[in-house]
Amino acid sequence: MKNRLKQDVFREKSVCLSLLLILNKALEEMKTLNYLKIWMLCVCATILFACDDDDDNGIDDKLCRTWVNETVEKVNEENILCTHQLIFVKKGHSGQEVKKRYTPSTGTTNTETRDFTWEWEDGSQECLVLKYGAGDVKYFENVWVRNHYLSGKIGGEVIMMTDVAYLKK
Repeated sequence: MKNRLKQDVFREKSVCLSLLLILNKALEEMKTLNYLKIWMLCVCATILFACDDDDDNGIDDKLCRTWVNETVEKVNEENILCTHQLIFVKKGHSGQEVKKRYTPSTGTTNTETRDFTWEWEDGSQECLVLKYGAGDVKYFENVWVRNHYLSGKIGGEVIMMTDVAYLKK
């Protein structure tokens, strides 16, 4: 009877030990599951906050300033300095295009100034639509706005412009 009692106690202890091991493993898996849940929550929160609409205004802030491109054209053996400016204003999405041509031999400067309104063609913000009025529209394609440089293609011509404030430094 004593042996049988020892065997029963041993069996109960082994069953309890087995149950404890199973329970311990389940708790460890739950901890892992909880960590996984917390990690997924952090990832989702990061994605949601990264997709904030305010990021779209950042490119407008970089765009809205005065940009200039200076080139030299050779006409009849004379170098003519050409200056092309684009001025973008955030308020009212307005702007101005200024083209100047300076001829050294005559000392004259011809200036052409045109006002426009601007908008992004779509959400990709890769093409600006410049509306000059009376149905005159230009597309500034493949727009790339960096801190001090603006580049793209207008009317088939590739241009790269520099922030005027950066040139004055």
